[in-house]
Amino acid sequence: MSDIKKVAILGGTGPLGGALIPSLLRNGFTVTVISRPNGTSLSSLPSQVIVKTSEYTDVTSLVVALEGQDALVEAFNPASAIHQGPVLEAALAAGVSHIITPDFSSDTFNPNIRETLVFENKLKAKQVLEAVVAAHPNTLSWTAIIVGPWYDWLIENDYFWVNKHTKTITCVGSGDQKVSISRYEVCGEALVAVLQSPAKYRNRPAYFANHTVSTNELISIVEDRLGLEGWKIVHVPLEELSAQAHGLWDKDTAEGVVNRLATKAYPLLATVAMMNENNRYEADFSQKLESGWEQGSEVLVENLRQILA
Repeated sequence: MSDIKKVAILGGTGPLGGALIPSLLRNGFTVTVISRPNGTSLSSLPSQVIVKTSEYTDVTSLVVALEGQDALVEAFNPASAIHQGPVLEAALAAGVSHIITPDFSSDTFNPNIRETLVFENKLKAKQVLEAVVAAHPNTLSWTAIIVGPWYDWLIENDYFWVNKHTKTITCVGSGDQKVSISRYEVCGEALVAVLQSPAKYRNRPAYFANHTVSTNELISIVEDRLGLEGWKIVHVPLEELSAQAHGLWDKDTAEGVVNRLATKAYPLLATVAMMNENNRYEADFSQKLESGWEQGSEVLVENLRQILA
């Protein structure tokens, strides 16, 4: 495969873009962010970033925006994954050679993942991509980057089951299920690794994570290793959380909600899937990791010491 130097990003102004763009720039890539005409937060982008605008459904406009790009990173809201068809049509017409799929989270290649409900748009986009690549095997390739939850970012933003502001750890189910987790910056670091060696990761998911840990192990770190005081453990039965999450999801469905990512149901259903006691959805994907990314328990302890201080 040809070297990748120029990288376009769809959705680069969101949280994911905040991890991807600095890493790309530090490693010498030319970065173009393609924003929708009503896109926000463009002023927060680094000055080196080229900004272009296009609707994801406007193939002609997308072709113009993608001209000269080597790779396209789909970092948009999962709701936008429904536009995979026109995006890939434009990428082919513009000569883009490699697609990074809208992942950077859980293992959407797990055979049971559709049961979780939250990845439906990503799964449909994957089907479209695989069909297009099969029809153009010498022209277009792809990589899916799987990193699990971004534990440091999630803790800082009160989304993780370790809440530093309320000093609460929520233990769902037994607390024994292990989850593969990554630092926020790993999203960008993994992207650079893939783009620097695209042939190595061609047409497959690539798994990156710093740690694989259970809630009970996190409790032990907070209470025993770090000796933090004033923390409390809240135990939540998995079945109870599942019923609550599915009830909210059904309500959103009845009300025609499109942006599922912004709902209460989305993170709850994702948590239910991660905490499945039999690892049915492979929240623990430690057996699939690319070599050299696991950092060990001591690094996790020190990172949590800084994050929870």
